Amino acid sequence: MKRIAMLGMPNTGKSTLFNRLTGSHAKVGNWPGLTVDLMTARLLIGDQMVQLVDLPGIYDIDGYSEDERVVTRFIAENTIDIGLFVLNVTQIDRQLPLLLQVLNQNFPVVVVLNMADEASALGISIDPVSLAAGLGVPVCLLS
Repeated sequence: MKRIAMLGMPNTGKSTLFNRLTGSHAKVGNWPGLTVDLMTARLLIGDQMVQLVDLPGIYDIDGYSEDERVVTRFIAENTIDIGLFVLNVTQIDRQLPLLLQVLNQNFPVVVVLNMADEASALGISIDPVSLAAGLGVPVCLLS
């Protein structure tokens, strides 16, 4: 079974997206340590069943917090077929360093620019096609 790991900083909407995709009820909050355990669910995509894993939000892939150790251990010990990097587009400058760390791992990555509606309201515009070309990975907008 293919495995998709959801990665990103805290409060980017990973758990909310996980809940919407899977019908689960993972707790969503704005404080560190909320999602320390891994939430997993099976999801039918096309004609294939995949395992979707909601990893804790982290700031640094080489960090030492409990959340960061959970993510680092998961990446080291599991095959990840796709990393779904969820990024809060209103804070893209702050979140790009973690994205670059994730892109250096040994699995393909898709970038989800979440909170595109909030970014638009703040006058922030992102060209996902240009960003995808610059990063060399697929990029999509999501609200």
